[in-house]
Amino acid sequence: MAELHAQSAIAYDIIVCSLTPNVLFIAQPSLPTWDDTSYVNQIIWQGPLTMHYRPILDSLRRFDPPKALQESKGTLINLALNENSLGYSPQVGQVLSAALASASRYPSTFCDALREKLAHHHDIDPQSLVFGSGIFEMLSLISSVFVRDGDDVVIPTPSFGWYNLTTRLNGGNVVAVPLTDHTINLDAVLEAITPRTRLIWLCNPHNPMGTMITSGALQAFLANVPADIPVVLDEAYREYAVAPDVPDSIALTRQYANLIVLRTFSKAYGLAGLRIGYAVANAETVSLLHKVKVPPNVNHLAQITVSAALDDSDFLTRSVQLVRDGLADYYACCDALGLRYIPSFANFLMIDVECNIDEAAKAFLEAGIVLRSGHEVGLPSWIRVTIGNADENQRVFVILRKLAALRQP
Repeated sequence: MAELHAQSAIAYDIIVCSLTPNVLFIAQPSLPTWDDTSYVNQIIWQGPLTMHYRPILDSLRRFDPPKALQESKGTLINLALNENSLGYSPQVGQVLSAALASASRYPSTFCDALREKLAHHHDIDPQSLVFGSGIFEMLSLISSVFVRDGDDVVIPTPSFGWYNLTTRLNGGNVVAVPLTDHTINLDAVLEAITPRTRLIWLCNPHNPMGTMITSGALQAFLANVPADIPVVLDEAYREYAVAPDVPDSIALTRQYANLIVLRTFSKAYGLAGLRIGYAVANAETVSLLHKVKVPPNVNHLAQITVSAALDDSDFLTRSVQLVRDGLADYYACCDALGLRYIPSFANFLMIDVECNIDEAAKAFLEAGIVLRSGHEVGLPSWIRVTIGNADENQRVFVILRKLAALRQP
């Protein structure tokens, strides 16, 4: 290829690499504009990619949002990504414009001011906090620290897809443990542990089922996990879990040095677009994560606006109440229609629409609504729908009633 480049540079005036993969064009020097493709004379090379890359990438797929959202250009009601239907705190809006004044400066590498504030909020040592660009990055950082080629990683299945991808990307073997009654079976997870196990991924409340591990069950589980195996507890939806037996997982990090708790500001705080999440763990684990994270990895606006969001407890209360009220309405609608659902501790609900899911998705899409298909998690007649505002929920109920009517003999 190098020889081809050298010869072509002598024989022709310009060589243009096409946006088409694995294709090289030649061109004449008199170009009208770069947008004008008439300058292309001929293809001088076409073939497979010759650069060396990691073979594991051939077995991985990129993480894509629902196709309808990619094509909608913002015209659809998005009930597929579990976003906050209330938006974000008014206090966040008030500080955004002021924050832009210092946007030319690099942000704090360790989110110092936010770190102190969040530590006070949770009554923990600031050294037990590390921040990332959403939970996605936190998962990737943890995998890069603890997973090596050939290591076993236990994942309750189905579950959030990034656990699987980041495990495999780092050379780990996924040990899938099926759910029991749509809930993580902690006894089965313990049975799956072997001398090769290096990491356990859990999410609570569970995504996509919405079920919850209770405080007693989690403590009994942690007491039986070998101390040298990290347990990652992804609590992206923790604020929505309103129940007397919700685990105080952050307090448990003081008792179990192998516990890593993940939280985000994308859901209940409504800051998904700013991309910020964090881990709570012992100081040694945090030190390891700091060694592999990008410096800095959380942008300036995110650090400042999260600090403002933490001050607005009223907004958080309203966000959670909107979801609890919405879930009650969904339960009533499904009960009236005889539809099965999985009671949820998150801001979404799994519903069995008892029909061809492609036809159901089409009916929702025609009504301007995007949600998630249960196909992805092995439940082909189910949907996962984000709890929206009252109007959005009612629009979903209309379609559920239409689908139910079609089932009638």
